[in-house]
Amino acid sequence: MLRRLPVMQFCWLFFLLLFISGSASATVLTATMTTTYFTVHYDPKDPYLAESAAQVASDELLRLAKDLGYEPEPQRRIPLMVYRTHHSFIKEGGHKDRYVVGTAHTGDERISVDASGAFVTMKTVISHELTHAVVFRILGRHVDALPLWMHEGLAKYQSEPYPDADDALVAQAAADGTLIALADLKKRFPGKRSDLAYAESSSAVRYMVHKYGSSAPKRLLAEIAKSGSFDKALFEATGVVEKEFVSQWAGSISKRYRLLRTWRILSALGGSTMAILAIIAFIIRRKRMARAAREWEWEEFEDSMSRQLRDWPHR
Repeated sequence: MLRRLPVMQFCWLFFLLLFISGSASATVLTATMTTTYFTVHYDPKDPYLAESAAQVASDELLRLAKDLGYEPEPQRRIPLMVYRTHHSFIKEGGHKDRYVVGTAHTGDERISVDASGAFVTMKTVISHELTHAVVFRILGRHVDALPLWMHEGLAKYQSEPYPDADDALVAQAAADGTLIALADLKKRFPGKRSDLAYAESSSAVRYMVHKYGSSAPKRLLAEIAKSGSFDKALFEATGVVEKEFVSQWAGSISKRYRLLRTWRILSALGGSTMAILAIIAFIIRRKRMARAAREWEWEEFEDSMSRQLRDWPHR
């Protein structure tokens, strides 16, 4: 049976729902500025941060355009959402992973960044997400042809010039024999080992650039945009197919970190050897102490006998 609410109760309910709806869609990014290539949405409490982010984004876009083979389009401004706190970025983005600092969307091409610098610098996160956006535009409808490891590897290569942390992760995994096969990183990264997945992706791209030249990523993306085939594009850019490339990269990793594995084995053996030597040294020391004690006791005995003979009355 349908019940009708009194008019007063209905009005209160209407305004309550309206308030809740407005609160759910509210955003701290209520201010907007436009630049040549971006529409920047930001918190009006910190316009200077927005201006700084806009300048960084413009500089990085021009650099990435040159490196990856993209022609910037002033008529297609990229939406850039600049959050001044990590809390507001996580809350409005609805991110379950509390350590996410940036996102890039293929649909509306929106880039959202935590510009607080709480975890990484603003330049790093903007450069990383902007790399994704540029790749989206270059590849267009063929964007799914690019494996995730290559996509994320390019973003890390372009945004993080000092890969020491990644190298340490890859070195550890190589020494332990726990590297993740790149073939398993084409569509998604394992949640519990995502750090290693990102590190390997970055390592693979840096290997490609080192072996086949800094223009290899540009040639790769251009060919995918034409053919829609990653294998064909990789062959055009490097002269090898994906299977051979992965094998080359894995071989370089194994060779590079073979010394680390050898050192760890020697260290383990060295630890055992040191323990054995310590035991032997202890035994030798105990024997020497026992011999010294016996010698001391004999000397004491001789001294005692000598005193007794000296003191014995002569007849």
